[in-house]
Amino acid sequence: MSQAVAVTEGELGSVIRLTEAEDPVEKIRKKVPWSKRIWNLPNLLFVLIWLASFLPSRYAVEMRQGLHDFKAFGVVLILVEIVFLIRNGNEKEHQSQKDIVGFLYLIFFLWEFFVSRRNSLPYVFIPAPENVFYVFAEDTTNILAGFRSSMFLIIAGVVLALVFAIILGTLVGWVPRLTKAVYPIVKAISTVPALIYTPYVVLIMPTFRMASLCVVFLSIFWGSFMGSINNTAFVEKKVINSAKVLNMSTFSMLFKVIIPFNMPRIINNLPINLATALMTLTAAEMIGADSGMGYYVRVALNYANYTKAIAGIIFIGVVVMGLNLVIDFLKKRFVTWGY
Repeated sequence: MSQAVAVTEGELGSVIRLTEAEDPVEKIRKKVPWSKRIWNLPNLLFVLIWLASFLPSRYAVEMRQGLHDFKAFGVVLILVEIVFLIRNGNEKEHQSQKDIVGFLYLIFFLWEFFVSRRNSLPYVFIPAPENVFYVFAEDTTNILAGFRSSMFLIIAGVVLALVFAIILGTLVGWVPRLTKAVYPIVKAISTVPALIYTPYVVLIMPTFRMASLCVVFLSIFWGSFMGSINNTAFVEKKVINSAKVLNMSTFSMLFKVIIPFNMPRIINNLPINLATALMTLTAAEMIGADSGMGYYVRVALNYANYTKAIAGIIFIGVVVMGLNLVIDFLKKRFVTWGY
């Protein structure tokens, strides 16, 4: 009887190994063929953008500043197309990637045709794409300096806010009496947008750098603090009971069980926290800073240089997208559990 069971288990193991061996084949089958990656609506729009660039330009004739070379805009299009061809190979993401890139290319085509070629829109407020993307090549030093300044404040503020919010929130959520006393106050404070008190914080702090760090910290801390209290108070009882069976100390319970258990929720909220922090920091930089991405946009607007202002806005959007991609990578790399 035991031999029969052993044979059955061996056969089962063989089936499992065979299934695992076939997984890569299934993945290959799910790859989108190159014909579908290339022959689609987004790539048709991509070609139309390039064809439109060869049309005569009323913008170049009627505008005193004229139209910059297409190279910078062309480099951006090529980079987007390379990413699209790579990401478009996954069957699960095929349609969504086509929709996203197709919408982006449609905007670029309309922008190129009606502004750069026809000059049909108010040129003062809507500059040509060639001129906007040329800013990245022409003013690289100032853009990167603003990026470094803003990223230091964002990373420092978000990390400090999350560390304090997670530790304090876990401690408060663990003690029911503290939860009942603190939670209503935190809930009331967290509903106040950080943008409301940003001018006041900028005014009372000794330096703008300290003010910006404080603004970013406060914009993240209260919401994360409230979330940590909730996460701790509603951890599944079976998890806590299992840890108690092992006679774990309170410190080990909080920092080796509760916080790791809640880590997926914390990571999932990071994109929202980063977007909030960047929005708040940009507003602070536009009030009284002498560096940063928001400061770059503010200076451009002060001098009615809408070409640089739009370039700065696009750059901020790209930075947010890049940060979200980094968060997704870190989540897949370091947080492999879920619930």
